[in-house]
Formats: sequence, C-alpha cells, structure tokens
Amino acid sequence: MFSKALFKQSCKANGTMWAIITFAVCFMLACVMLISGNGNIGETKNAIQDTIVTKEIDALLEKQAISFYSTQTEGMIQFDNYFVQDASDALVYDGKFNYWLNAMPKSSDYSDLNQYQQAMAAWQGQMPTPETLVEQLYAKNYSDWTKNQPVRENYDSDETYNKALVSWSSSNPANQKGALNVSFLVATSQLKEYYYEENEAGEKVETTAGTERFGTTMFAIKPDMVSPEIFTDNNEKMFDDYDVTSLVMHISAGDVNAYLTSEERNDYRADRAETASSVFLAGQVTKPDMVNTIIEALSNYGVDEEKYASFNYNYQTVRHMSMTSTISYRNRLTYEVGLLDEKLANGEIKNQEEYKVAYAKINEELIGDVAGSLLSSLPSDVSDALKEVGTLDLYSLIVGSIFYKLAGLLLPIIYMIMASNNLISGQVDSGSMAYVLSTSTKRKTVVFTQAVYLIGSLLAMFGLTTITGCVCLAIVGQEVQLTYGHLILLNVGAFLVLFALSGLCFLTSCWFDRSKRSMAVGGGLSIFALVAAMLGLFGSQVIPSVVRLDALNNFNFVTIITLFDSISIINGTTVFIWKFVILFALGLLGYIIGSTRFVKKDLPL
Repeated sequence: MFSKALFKQSCKANGTMWAIITFAVCFMLACVMLISGNGNIGETKNAIQDTIVTKEIDALLEKQAISFYSTQTEGMIQFDNYFVQDASDALVYDGKFNYWLNAMPKSSDYSDLNQYQQAMAAWQGQMPTPETLVEQLYAKNYSDWTKNQPVRENYDSDETYNKALVSWSSSNPANQKGALNVSFLVATSQLKEYYYEENEAGEKVETTAGTERFGTTMFAIKPDMVSPEIFTDNNEKMFDDYDVTSLVMHISAGDVNAYLTSEERNDYRADRAETASSVFLAGQVTKPDMVNTIIEALSNYGVDEEKYASFNYNYQTVRHMSMTSTISYRNRLTYEVGLLDEKLANGEIKNQEEYKVAYAKINEELIGDVAGSLLSSLPSDVSDALKEVGTLDLYSLIVGSIFYKLAGLLLPIIYMIMASNNLISGQVDSGSMAYVLSTSTKRKTVVFTQAVYLIGSLLAMFGLTTITGCVCLAIVGQEVQLTYGHLILLNVGAFLVLFALSGLCFLTSCWFDRSKRSMAVGGGLSIFALVAAMLGLFGSQVIPSVVRLDALNNFNFVTIITLFDSISIINGTTVFIWKFVILFALGLLGYIIGSTRFVKKDLPL
C-alpha cells in the first residue's frame, strides 16, 4: 500500500517548493505577530478603550453628583418646613412650660408641710399638656432630667454632691435651647419618614432607596452623624452647623414662611448642597470597597486595579469634578427656571401642571447636557462603533481572522494546488505514470503514497507554523489575550481547511487525465474559496461595524473556509468543533473518491 521509493520521488520533486513556501508562511506569521504585538495597534486600541471608559465614569460621577445635589436641596427644604413647625410648637410650649416652672411653690412660703405638699400637687396638675410629638419629647426630656437629680446619699462629701448638683442643674432641658434640640430631632425623624415608600398594600415603609436618600440629605445637614470618616480620612474641614438660628429668628419675627421661600434661604441651601454633594460623592467613591466594586464592573473592558489607578480617580479629582458639574447644572437651571417663571407670568404657561412638566423636561435635558457621556453625545451608529472598537481584541483579530483565515492560507493553497496536480494528473499527462505502473507498483499503492505525501507535507508545514507562532507569542509576552491553546487550535483549523481543499484538488487530479483540467477545476475552486473568504471577512461580525460592509457577508455562505471558526476558538466556545468535523469529513471524502476513481479509470498509457 505504501511505496518508499515513490514517496522519496515526491519529496524530491516538490520539496524545494514546500521549503520555500513553508519558510515564507512562517516568516510572515512571525512578522505579523511580533509587529502587531509590539507596535502601536494595541496602544491605539487601549487609548480608545481608556477614553471611552473614563468618559463613561466621568458621566456617571457627574450624574450622581447632580443627583446628590438635587436630593440634598429638596431634603433641606423639607427639613426646614418640619423644623419651623416643630420649633414653633416647641417654643410656644417652652414658654408655657417655663411659666409653669416659675410658678412652682416654694417651701419657705408655707409654714405647714401638708399645705406645701397640697400646693405642690396642685401645681403639678397644672403642667401644660403636651399634645404634639415635639411637645411630648420636650416634656419627657424634662421628666427624665428630674429623675436623674443627684441624691446626697450617693456621694462621699458635700463638695462632690454640690458639684454634681451644679452639673445636673446646668443640663436642664426646659429652656429654648432644649426646645430647639428637640425640634431638630423630631424634624430629622419626620424627614426620614418623608422618604418612606408605599408597598403593595399601600403602607408607608422604609426602603433601601429611601434610606440612601435620607442619608444623603442628612450628610448635608449633620455630616458628623452620617459619615464623619470622610472628613478625617481626606483632611477635609467639617461643615459648620446647619443654620437653624435664622429660622428661629424669623419665627420670632413672624415672617418665617416668607423666609423659607426667599432667595436668601434658597441660596444657603444650594450653596451647602453644592459642597456637601461633592464631598459626599468623593468620599463614597474613593472608599476601598467601592473602588473594588467599580473595578469589577469594568472588568469586561480590561480594567484592573492597576489600570483604574492610572485613571487617577482620587478624592480631590472626584470632588473637583463633582463640584464643577454641580455648579454648571445649578447656574443653568437657575437661568432656565427664570425663563419658565416669565412664561408663567405672561400666560404662555397656563397652570402649575404645565409648569411642572416643562420643568421636568428642562431638568432632564440639563442633566444629559452637563453630565452626558462621550458615547451618548455621538450618533448611535458612531458611539456603537467606538464602543465596539474599544472592546475589540485587535491582536487576536489580526492573527486569528486575518492571517490564519486569509493571508496564511494563500501560499499553502498555491502549494497544495501545484503539488496535488504534480502527484497524479501531472504524471499521467507527462507519461511518467506509465513508467511507474510498468513496474510492480500498483495503482492503489501509487494513490495511497501520493495522498500520504500531500497530507504529510501540509501537516509538517502547519507543525512548523505552530512552533513559530508559539515562539513569537512567548516573545510578545502577556500583553495580549491570545494564548498558546488558541494558537494551536488556529493551526489545527488552518490545516483542516487545507486538508479539505487538498481533498478536492486530489480528487480532480485523480479524475482528469489532463493537468490543465485538473488545475482549472481543483485550483479554480480553491482560489474561489479563498477570495470569497477574503470578501466575506469584511462583511462578518469580526470587523467593527464602522468599516463593515454587511452585503459582503453573503460570500461567507459560498466558501468552506467559513467553517474555520477562529472567533469561536478565541472566545473559548466549542462551536468550532463540529465545523472542524465537517472539514475533516470533506477532505476525507475527496481523497476516498479520488483514489477510487484513479484505481478504476482507464489511463492513457
């Protein structure tokens, strides 16, 4: 079945061509892998990707800063309303309560103990009844305070007792300060309930989102209660106490309602929210656990801890970015709201409902304008293309789809066409086959030996390209996503393509007696398959949409090279396996049919 002499003859006849083409393929592969691996291609891709990623992060941070600013501004308005109502009630009750306290009977005014006790009982029954929550809390604080009065028996000396008594007396909550402290606490509690949301049963319940909004607002009002570590960790100065003094002054003056909606109070809240939102966002975003969460979310874009650190999203950077976007948003919103107010005044906007709709639209447009991302600012086709390029593995595309499926197949196909023709039909056409068959060598031996040579030479060729590729990949290093496993499978796929096409050319070489007919049919179909694959590549999904010609994808349906699924190999899926099986089956079928035809046909000897 196998002839060593015939095999040596085939090696001698085609060896020089095989060596030259194999060297050329390995040389081209080395150039492609080394140049693209160490050139500017990866840097350009990374630059595009980094630009997209950083601009998207910037947009998200800016939107969040504006969201915090809006939440804090709205929350402080609600807090002020609650505080004013609570403080008004508390101050009125404080006046009544202190008037009652001052009317406390003195034991010195009574000579009889029973009379004094009766007077005290009557006095206690006259205590102002606390009705509202703030009044109840005010009264409770006083009750708790009285229960904590130092007892002489608990102290070693009169001196220590007197000190404790003085300290206790100074903490008397029954005063204006105590009333305001209670008002602050109650207003805080009411603000928390303000952020409750309705459940399916229609009940107001605490939610995670509501709790987050409450915490955001309270950071602007009382940051030391929410996240004091932001200030200590970042050398940030703690905010001054929230201004409730002005509210109290206007309560006393009787114009607090006008003051709540005044430009002065609005500016105060907006200025405080401006600073608080930027500090809060910067402090939250730069926490280690949040940084890890961000890196994990960006891992699909090739962002690791080192890459994220290079973006320089430190506390000061984020704070400045947040402050800038918030100031821009605030100033533009003020201008747009002024125009809306004019339209409402002159009748262009007929009612408050229309006003609210117009305001919401303007607010949405402003947020998109101020904090819009790079991709959102471009036409959808362009933004999709940029995003696609940014996430594309260009090195794998060049090596896997362009070289191994196109350029790397050209010379081997030329060799395969010429070699398959020389092995059978060329010898029949020249008459040398008559000499071979005149010996004891049988047709089956001839066709089997030539098939072994052709398959073996292709296998050796791609064995050397595999070695070349692995050496080049080792030189390139770990900066590319292509692995040794990918590279081996790519060479296997390229070999199977040549195996399938060589089966076709071997079939035509065995079928025709004339060399020109064999080369025309087998070689023509093989070249057509390669050209169709070249054209189809520019219409396939591996090419970025910005340069893709979808109509050319039709060529992928008329070439068996499409069965070489390099994308599946690089992506780590198993789709390529059944395609490899089809390629192997096609090649095997070609060799079997060709061999059968050669053995049975009449030769022009």
